[in-house]
Amino acid sequence: MKKRLQFIFLIASVTAGGIILCQLYWVYFNYNISRKNFLQSANYALRKSVDEYQLAQNKLPTSLKHKNPTLTFFMRTLPDNDSLALDTPDSKRRFSAEFATVAVDRQHLPEVMALVGRLLSQQKHIPLNLDTLTTIFNRQLRNNRINKRFRLYADRNQSIISEEQVAAVVNFYKDPVIIHAEMIDGQHYLLTSNFLPALVSSLMVLLSAGSLYYMSKIIKRQMMLDTMKSDFINNITHELRTPVTILKSSNEALASFGAADNPETLNRYLKINAAVLETLDTDIERMLEFGRSEAHKLKPVYEKVLLFEAIQKVTERFAMIENLNIRIELDTSLEIMTDRCMLGTILVNLIDNAIKYSPGGAQLVILAEKLPKGWNLSVRDHGQGIPAAALPHIFDKFYRVSTGDIHEVKGYGIGLAHVGQLVAAMDGNIRVYSKLDRGTTFKLTFNRYEKNRCAAG
Repeated sequence: MKKRLQFIFLIASVTAGGIILCQLYWVYFNYNISRKNFLQSANYALRKSVDEYQLAQNKLPTSLKHKNPTLTFFMRTLPDNDSLALDTPDSKRRFSAEFATVAVDRQHLPEVMALVGRLLSQQKHIPLNLDTLTTIFNRQLRNNRINKRFRLYADRNQSIISEEQVAAVVNFYKDPVIIHAEMIDGQHYLLTSNFLPALVSSLMVLLSAGSLYYMSKIIKRQMMLDTMKSDFINNITHELRTPVTILKSSNEALASFGAADNPETLNRYLKINAAVLETLDTDIERMLEFGRSEAHKLKPVYEKVLLFEAIQKVTERFAMIENLNIRIELDTSLEIMTDRCMLGTILVNLIDNAIKYSPGGAQLVILAEKLPKGWNLSVRDHGQGIPAAALPHIFDKFYRVSTGDIHEVKGYGIGLAHVGQLVAAMDGNIRVYSKLDRGTTFKLTFNRYEKNRCAAG
């Protein structure tokens, strides 16, 4: 069982680890895609801004602005002569020429206008106005839903544009110029724009890690319960073997060695057998009562109880135990509303537990006091104490504090678990304080119960 749980935990850890790695990779991948998309959009906006700037700086042919845009080209002279020789200041000859007019479809009009504007800029050599270009570029960015401002600067020394840069070549000068765009206060732009996906992924990572942690706690808890179950079976086997052995030996003595013929010996053996059977009956009843409380079948029956007398009757059951001293410190007239039977069972288990873990004799103090909204009860011993690591588990069923030898202290690991169930059934709570070699204190607090409420319950 333990190996199977370890294997399940290993598989679950690998699965959760894979989910976490996938989420981290998705965040990294999404960031890279966003960065590439941003660079592509910014570069496209810069190139388009350069084209728009060129168009704004030049007067284009009016034919391109008509409803049906056209462009007229000079084809040749008539007769065909050197057109450049005719187009000089010294030439005063008249000549005829052939022109061709072509229609420009609307789909390609922006490219044609950009081309004409670039050609005209190359001829005029108009100085580049970076402020105007910056204004156009920021407007194009807003059209592309990039709400960040950039500043532009020209670089005449660089000839190659890196993929990580926002830049464009302006080649309508004799020497091409590269225009670079630099974001103003934009170091965290990509992080902020990817904040929501990153947040979702972070939550998924935390959820996966939390699930793995919670699952590991459950698996460890299951492994502990499995160990406690095995210990309980071993304990109950050991505890039952001893009385069975005693009964078997007593029966053999009566049957085979003539002990039945001796009234005194017969009476002694019968008392031994009766005591052993009484112990077995008590143990069985405790386990059955524990099972009933586990099924939530226990209902408190409240009545008015004189607390001092109720505690005194319980302590009288332990009168025959050697080296046991129980001191009761409370107002003898203190009267409470409680379930007498349940209270007795709680005290019996707490006292029995203190005796078991107080080598050399138990010294117990039982205290009680009335509170404004109820009453509390404390059982304090000076025994060996409980390790701090074991305190959170002492009310778990079948749990027993390890002492190195599982049979060193008799019991089944259900006493304190049963106490916790009874206290909860009586609408109370229980706390435990313990120090090794100093002792343990169990403090129980119960709410006040009026007569009418008790009758209704």
